[in-house]
Amino acid sequence: MRVQLKNGKQKELIYKVKNKAQFTWKDFSEFLNVSESCIIEWSRENNLLPFKIFKRLDKNNEYEKHIVKIRKEKWGQSKGGLNSSGSLKEIKTPKKSKELAELVGIILGDGNINYIKKGKKIGTYMVRISGDKRYEYDYLTKYVSSLFMRLFSIGTKISKRKGNDLSIIVHSKKLVKFFISLGLKSGNKITNQVTIPKWIFKKEEYLKSCIRGLIDTDGCIYTLKPHYPNYYQLSFKNHNIKLLKDLRKAFLKLNYPISNISKNKQIYLTQKLYINKFYKEIGFSNKKHRDRYKHSPVV
Repeated sequence: MRVQLKNGKQKELIYKVKNKAQFTWKDFSEFLNVSESCIIEWSRENNLLPFKIFKRLDKNNEYEKHIVKIRKEKWGQSKGGLNSSGSLKEIKTPKKSKELAELVGIILGDGNINYIKKGKKIGTYMVRISGDKRYEYDYLTKYVSSLFMRLFSIGTKISKRKGNDLSIIVHSKKLVKFFISLGLKSGNKITNQVTIPKWIFKKEEYLKSCIRGLIDTDGCIYTLKPHYPNYYQLSFKNHNIKLLKDLRKAFLKLNYPISNISKNKQIYLTQKLYINKFYKEIGFSNKKHRDRYKHSPVV
């Protein structure tokens, strides 16, 4: 359920809790276990608060008097009357764009779309994107989460596992079906040989954006010091051979002298000239790679 408050009261409530607890947006997102972009959209009153979040923020019931309406979510059911747990709430359906192509690249790199089965029935529909919380916390919880919000008007949840693993997750049946309609597949990306959808090859701007998403998540940039101090490399490693072949095809189409696929399932872009060309024409959304480009460390 979603809570609709009087105009201005949702923003007031969020800032009241944030200021009282002296939260940063990052602290607030960890407290509520949602992405920063999701909270910011709530604070701008672009989306209604989920009932559970509202009750958590309004512990003293001070804002109940400002409730205009409680809106019910639409939930899907599988045959037999069992809940599918895949929300059928409305999402914005975006047109093909540079941002959508980049998100597809991100999912192809370090994400997956899937559903968790419960017996013979389909359980939770899910889109998950993972990374290293030491270097990619802001990239995932701010940048990638904001892509979901701008494209689909849907927030992400943060999932922290043992060690340095961090994921952002979206549970939505419609979202999973939308990505499948774009050419992606659910399940194991290597087994299914999921690759760059054909529509992305039709426009150069889509191709550049998709490459950016792939390199941001599964790529690496480094110098070849000390033996070859004037040489730089950008590499991409993946066990999905079909994806490697298509990414190589994409680089060649954009006139980048990419290497052949190596025995350890990698492709390389070498020399500072072409790394600089990549940075200017395609670039990085992931700060981790921008920093490596600027400081050129040995990796």
